[in-house]
Amino acid sequence: MRVFIFLISLAVGFIWSWAYTSVFIKPSWHLHEETAFVTAVVTGYPAERARGYRVDADIRHDGRSSVGARLYYYNETKLEPGDIIEFTARFRRTDGVKEGERFDPLSSRGAFLAAYVSGDLKVTGSEGRQRYFPQRLAVKVGDMIGNLFPDELSPFMQALVIGRRESLDRDTSLSSSLSASGIMHVVAISGMHVSFLMGFLGVVVRNKRAFSFVSMPILFLFMAMTGFAASVTRAGIMQIFLVCAPVFKRENDSITSLSAALFILLAANPYSCASAGLQLSFAATLGIMLFSPRICSGASDVFRGKRFYRNRLARALISFVVSSLATTVGALIFTIPLTVVHFGYVSLIAPVTNLLTLWAVSLAFPFGLAASLLGFVFEPLGSAIAFPVGYLVRYIIIVARAMSAVPYSIIYSSNAHILFWLIYIYAMFVTLPLMRARARQYLYPACLSAVLLCAVIIISPYFPTAGNSSITVLDVGQGQSIVINSGRHTAVIDCGSTSGESAGAIAHEFLLNQGVASIDFLILTHFHADHMNGVEFLLGRVGVSALALPDPEGSFLAEDIIELARRRGTDIIYVTEPLRVELGDMPIMLYPPLGAMVENEKGLSVLTLGDLCSLITGDMSASGERALLRFAVIPPIDLLVAGHHGSRHSTSEELLAAASPNIAAISVGRNSYGHPSAETLERLESFGAAVYRTDLLGNITVTEK
Repeated sequence: MRVFIFLISLAVGFIWSWAYTSVFIKPSWHLHEETAFVTAVVTGYPAERARGYRVDADIRHDGRSSVGARLYYYNETKLEPGDIIEFTARFRRTDGVKEGERFDPLSSRGAFLAAYVSGDLKVTGSEGRQRYFPQRLAVKVGDMIGNLFPDELSPFMQALVIGRRESLDRDTSLSSSLSASGIMHVVAISGMHVSFLMGFLGVVVRNKRAFSFVSMPILFLFMAMTGFAASVTRAGIMQIFLVCAPVFKRENDSITSLSAALFILLAANPYSCASAGLQLSFAATLGIMLFSPRICSGASDVFRGKRFYRNRLARALISFVVSSLATTVGALIFTIPLTVVHFGYVSLIAPVTNLLTLWAVSLAFPFGLAASLLGFVFEPLGSAIAFPVGYLVRYIIIVARAMSAVPYSIIYSSNAHILFWLIYIYAMFVTLPLMRARARQYLYPACLSAVLLCAVIIISPYFPTAGNSSITVLDVGQGQSIVINSGRHTAVIDCGSTSGESAGAIAHEFLLNQGVASIDFLILTHFHADHMNGVEFLLGRVGVSALALPDPEGSFLAEDIIELARRRGTDIIYVTEPLRVELGDMPIMLYPPLGAMVENEKGLSVLTLGDLCSLITGDMSASGERALLRFAVIPPIDLLVAGHHGSRHSTSEELLAAASPNIAAISVGRNSYGHPSAETLERLESFGAAVYRTDLLGNITVTEK
């Protein structure tokens, strides 16, 4: 019967997925790779990107049914949910089924088209503004949080309370610390926040009947304020089952409510099954349901009967620690494989960080929300509540930074030794339950796992992937990060990305897999985000002997990086004239900014000499390249890293004629700028350079002959 029910459910799912695609998505397929003039209704607030803005909207075209889309545009038109707009854009499908394209995460959020707007957006009216009241309320709450909390705390609180992460994501140092310490989930609005909210309401409203009537509308409003994120919707539906069970005189079954939540989410959008947030939320919840009670019971058996366990305070403390660790471990059992698949790393320090901080998060979230709401009534009262909450947030941030700085706080699955270790862990702890092992019998495999992990960490540096001199252009998406190896010496040139990838994490992973724990030189060509927004993460993970960069000229991002480098004992080198440095046996020439002082010309040029000759010019345009040729002697080179990600304004014929590169590497990702341009590719081909692109090939490594 169970198999029959499973197969019937699976068949219904496939049929509904086909019907959903036919009815709601297929009408938009005619726009794929086409430029069209359309009308749309804005469904969210714009978010600022490194260059331009993005906003979600429902597209209406040729009288067909509307379809969700993500718009990318560059003018500063003020948009609000409910605005009716007109524009011309080039469209691309995001469902990933045409011509072998990869599945785009936008589809899981209901955006089945990506629209790259050309020209201006025109607002022609508005409709259904009442429908978007929760979103407007969320923005006002976020603004109030900005008023109540200091500037260094408000980005964290906005992300914690309403999921507004734009400001937090710009603080790369903090966001990377949260990721590495394993508590980024606390600022990704999830079921945990729903539990905190309902727990807080349960303390305030003691009467069960009154709680049912009060909690439901508040819960639904909170879900709407967060945009019905998959994890929040899952938790909200489960809470509704939990609250309604006594009303209908039925027992609440957690597996049934979890399944019902998944059914509703997939019925609303079958493509949401590809959402990492949905997968992680359900996997964590299932792990907690199945394993956390058993872990608690087994741990309690170990302490029961001990003399110190009879003390009430000791018993309460042990119970708190055991339950916290059991919840964390239960959540990790199913989420670790998903984290490895989606993100390629595992935070080893996460259980400790969660144990130290979740109690503070459980207080900061409800009281921070209460402070912001009371701030609308009487702002001084909101400020009074926000004041002690600020100390909780400072504590969370301090712990996150400290834990993320612990060596090997995160490990990467791309390291074969780490991957085999993870496989061993799961094989061992799948086998033991089948053998009906007792709680104490888990202790020996756990100790052996810890010993093996230490051994893996120790031996990995003795198996580096790099041999002689090599230059690797990392695949960081739309950005640039380059690693140069010369024997046992390493330099990194730039570390940034603006297409969603964490350039700092990618560079750190690459270095760690090579056994590199410190680098000799970190060279920044210029101060654009796509070349440096991952530097703070990298500085926090590896030692850097020297940082070379042009004059920062008041760049706030550069000043933050310089200050962090100084705190970590890194020498700062301002390149204002040609500078020769030695990386092992490889000479490197650093040239200061040259030519007209437009933004892209305020960058360094890097020329490596010796057996592996290369030229890296950052975002330098053709005029800067001509200035470089007048200023320096460029020999024939083995590798040219195409300027400005293959822009038509860079990699000029003059530079190609002088350098005669054998290989041209283009660091590029998905973008709306047309990089690399057809003109640049034609120029490189005409000069006989073999062209390699990171968006097509991943990391590109060139080694000496």
